[in-house]
Amino acid sequence: MTLGKKNIYFQFYFWILVYIAISLPLSKYTMSMGSILLFVLWLMEDFQGEVALRFFRQKGFIRGISPFLAYVWHLTKQNLNEKFNRFLHNKAAVIFASIYFLHLAGLFFTSNFAYGMKDLKVKLPLFFFPLVFAGMPKLDYRWFRKLLLYYLCAVFIGTLYSSYLLVKGDFLDIREISPFISSVRFGLNISFGFFILLYFIIADHHFNQKQKISMGLMALWFLVFLSLMESITSLSIILIIGIFYLIFLTFKIRNLILKGTLFLLILAIPSFLYTYVKDVVHEATTVILPTAPPDKLTALGNPYTFDTINQGVEDGKYVGWYLCESELKKAWNQRSSIDFNGTDKQGNELRETLIRYLTSKNLRKDAAGVAALTSRDINRVENGVANYNYLKHPGLRSRILKILKGYQVYKSTGNPSGNSLMQRIEYTKASLGIIKSNFWHGVGTGDLQDAFYGEFSAMHSQLSRKFMFHAHNQYLAIFVAFGIFGLLIFLFALIYPVLITHAYRDYFFVVFYLIMLISMLSDDTLETHAGVMLFAFFTSLILFGKQRKNAV
Repeated sequence: MTLGKKNIYFQFYFWILVYIAISLPLSKYTMSMGSILLFVLWLMEDFQGEVALRFFRQKGFIRGISPFLAYVWHLTKQNLNEKFNRFLHNKAAVIFASIYFLHLAGLFFTSNFAYGMKDLKVKLPLFFFPLVFAGMPKLDYRWFRKLLLYYLCAVFIGTLYSSYLLVKGDFLDIREISPFISSVRFGLNISFGFFILLYFIIADHHFNQKQKISMGLMALWFLVFLSLMESITSLSIILIIGIFYLIFLTFKIRNLILKGTLFLLILAIPSFLYTYVKDVVHEATTVILPTAPPDKLTALGNPYTFDTINQGVEDGKYVGWYLCESELKKAWNQRSSIDFNGTDKQGNELRETLIRYLTSKNLRKDAAGVAALTSRDINRVENGVANYNYLKHPGLRSRILKILKGYQVYKSTGNPSGNSLMQRIEYTKASLGIIKSNFWHGVGTGDLQDAFYGEFSAMHSQLSRKFMFHAHNQYLAIFVAFGIFGLLIFLFALIYPVLITHAYRDYFFVVFYLIMLISMLSDDTLETHAGVMLFAFFTSLILFGKQRKNAV
């Protein structure tokens, strides 16, 4: 192949990578389409258009099809043989791809083959991307930077569209403002985007001052958006990596004044966050009673009850204060088809959801309070929204209050269904129970969900069935599926390729890998298409498809 043709091939290769990269935060469908295009290009290296056209010129269209297909078949076999040899001679790529082989071997220990095959399909990028990038030309930093700029634009566009949904307000859960992929996976994309921007601002002299100011504003916007989206996971990841980076700089910098400033900043950040959380909790759980005596009767002349013990405090107000249940029941049943004594669409007692919602709107729990609710309010209560402020004022404060309320409910009833953090505690308990019974070999690739259903039943868990998910911890999930030896193979496949490729010297790899590895502590990052694509694409690209040197 001539140099010109090589350049054309590389251009196709680069733009397909861009197509996949911009799909990661925006579309699960185009992620798959990009992978198919990349596979075809991978197979068709050294394809010569003039040779293919010659068959049709010499023999005509119909008669030329047969030699054309023979040519494509020969080229495909030749490339498959060559590319697999490149892959097999790339020790790091083979070891990283062993994560997929581990799941393949897990079929020998499974009885639910349908689930196992579905899981192998989801995890296919763990084999596909190391295979492809091991046999493709490596991007130098100039091309890699260009790819990252397109990726940043896609992440930014995703945040803008999500902000539109947020302002529109037509959602029942803050996670719904991430319509393309799950909010957790979208948050991981934003986190990586944040650290990309930091590098471009600090270390890359390719950009001028105005461009760097724009990037700084974009990085700040990413932080603000993560706060609005209540992405505790992503914000925690940024905080952890940021503090470790500041510690690294503290030891590296020789200027004592700057060193002392960084040290104070390291202490100030967690101190500020602790104070903020403490103040939010104190404000939400401390009731300031009015100085005037409360009204004893409703507008219809019925008596109120004032419960200050059983229903607790929320948003600085007693939930059981100004309650007239007889009026509340009658008024609600006149406005909704869901019975007052029934359950909302989340499976919670509608009575409790309604009382909490009225409290959050600072309305009395009587006929007048129900009458003051809009049709949208009624729909929210029916769908299990228990606090108006969760939707009206989303952000870190709301997220903290959700965790607090979930903890209070879990502590008093043992039911973790109302909050994702409490659910994770239940998932961890179930994971440890399964591991105890299957320590050496695990339950296999396909039996993971069945094992959790069985363990939740054995635990007599009060978790609603629709919330009975996996471990929400990738390391525990691997341990459950493949036992102790499977976990050790998984950890080896994560660590060894990094060491032998010296990828720990690459800023982009370090920050991306830390984001993904930390996320695996609180989520099944590799159990969804968007998660495994994000992890496998960038890990494989930087490990095997990128030159190690970055801008200096």
